[in-house]
Amino acid sequence: MRKNEPVRMCITCRERELQKKLLRLQEKNSNIFPYSGQGRSFYICEDCRENEKKIKGLMKRFRLTSEDSEQFVKYLKELDKNG
Repeated sequence: MRKNEPVRMCITCRERELQKKLLRLQEKNSNIFPYSGQGRSFYICEDCRENEKKIKGLMKRFRLTSEDSEQFVKYLKELDKNG
């Protein structure tokens, strides 16, 4: 690891990793989607994307409904699959 590589923190587990290893997302109007370049964002690590308990905690944090959480889980799986 080089000295000047950016390090960010996962919002669910609070572990710090290189920015390129984390997925950057954004929440707006009870929707979670990839970061668009404007506004606030958050990072989530690969381990937390696969952990259902941590995803449920994330949904609770953003006050999303169960329908939204199902869509979010499908969305994360699709992102992992497609890169």
